[in-house]
Amino acid sequence: MTLQRTLASIFAILLASLSATAQSRAKKDDPDLKEIRDYRLSMDIVEHYIRAVKSGSADPAAKKCFDNNPPGNAPSLDAGEKIINACPAAVADLKAAGIKPREFLIVTAALIGDVMAVGMKKAGTIKEYPASISPENAAFVAQNYDKLQAMLAPLNGDGK
Repeated sequence: MTLQRTLASIFAILLASLSATAQSRAKKDDPDLKEIRDYRLSMDIVEHYIRAVKSGSADPAAKKCFDNNPPGNAPSLDAGEKIINACPAAVADLKAAGIKPREFLIVTAALIGDVMAVGMKKAGTIKEYPASISPENAAFVAQNYDKLQAMLAPLNGDGK
């Protein structure tokens, strides 16, 4: 399996699990959803995030930790963070990329959700952003949409 396909598989699994978790807890007062919404994306953090995904997906020890228990399937950010922290290889990969385990989970949810929402709005599928997207992150993603798409493409198998 090529690195791109491995990345795509991990990315798809993480995305699906985070989406399912977010949808199952889609209450306005959910502290995890508030923390994700309140997190401010920047190009610097996106670059750290991409390095983390690439290093983690290329690390067999980190991948093995999550074979049967991916952190995105956890019922909360706290539980997902505990799963990541229980894997020394994953923690080392994240540290080397300059991102903490909890932040990695938050960025995954915020970035994927925000990019999807901006893409849907650009395509005319939705008229306004859902309440789960902060206006600041929506503006950041909209302003950098093409660049973000290019940066994320290798992670989901759409690029090199």
